[in-house]
Amino acid sequence: MRIAFQRGMMLTHGEYVMNRMLQGLVLLFAVGTISAQVPDAAQKPFADGGKYEQGKQLSAAMDSYHAALKASGGHCLPCLDALARVQMNMELYKDSAGTAAQIAAQSPDAKSKAEAEFREGLAWFRLYFAQTEGEGAIDKDPKHAANSLKQAEAALKQGETDDPGDEVVRMLHGHVLAEMKHDEEASREFTACAAASGTSPEECARAQRFAKDVSLARGEPVPAFEAKTMDGKTVSLDSLAGKVVLVDFWATWCTYCKRDSDYIQSMLDSFDDGRFVLLEVNVDESEAAWKHYVEDERLHGVQTRDDSKELRSLFHVSGYPTYVIFDGDGIVRERAVGIEGDLRGTVRKLLATVPAVPADARTLLPKPAAE
Repeated sequence: MRIAFQRGMMLTHGEYVMNRMLQGLVLLFAVGTISAQVPDAAQKPFADGGKYEQGKQLSAAMDSYHAALKASGGHCLPCLDALARVQMNMELYKDSAGTAAQIAAQSPDAKSKAEAEFREGLAWFRLYFAQTEGEGAIDKDPKHAANSLKQAEAALKQGETDDPGDEVVRMLHGHVLAEMKHDEEASREFTACAAASGTSPEECARAQRFAKDVSLARGEPVPAFEAKTMDGKTVSLDSLAGKVVLVDFWATWCTYCKRDSDYIQSMLDSFDDGRFVLLEVNVDESEAAWKHYVEDERLHGVQTRDDSKELRSLFHVSGYPTYVIFDGDGIVRERAVGIEGDLRGTVRKLLATVPAVPADARTLLPKPAAE
């Protein structure tokens, strides 16, 4: 039987590798077969942790999962899984990596072990970028960043040894090797990923491009995601493949968001809408306030709302407005809080490498008609 953190439940498609593990969309305590593995002494704190996690009280959830693990004597895979997930969502990457290593040590088979090693490698890779870019409370530290990258590579290399056919491990391993400038090895990993039976068509196409030009894979991969637009459609990383995307995290109560809005909206008039997407992600508590503001201000772009806070967690958003620009291969190329740097210039440079898309092949949401 597969343990709940594995891709059989949460990460069935290659494109959703980073997404499912980070978002924690499936809470383990709700799965009967997994709950049965929680020792009696750990059942209550484990269930409490699940309730706290559902309520986004992550510190309390982490404490409860720690208590459940202690009550189990340290041998409770669902407890470890839940703890690793919460630690990742709290950006406690080193702690999450350590917990994933414990999962690997207790895993009952090679596939389970490889999947835990993937999680360990991902946590170290996230820590590397935090130490490189100085995001959040983590300061830039080149020496520590280099060590985190080595730790990520070691975990993924072991994962590949345990399960050579795991396309998810190979894809992330390729990204890590690309970041280490081990281009020949990275190209082999991307080639193997593209050939794996479980790889989605979109992920396969990315892997093939990366294999031909490893430099395209350098940088932070965008976590796969899905969001509902104001008119009920779905926008995802797959649907944006090949596009240059500016993600704008904003709120109606944010003075700086309103101040910068004209500049951000003007990009829609500056760039070809077959190749450029403005993805607006609102963070208001009130859906009504969001809809009224968009309608009153006649905002264009793809309008979504992050009511569950999952997108904020995936994109490491801690202030507003936050802008993230990623390219057609799903690699983050710029991140900014407020209009700092040259967002328009970054988009223009990236668009220079994106082929034109015929008008009849475009699938973006139309702009509202002018009054």
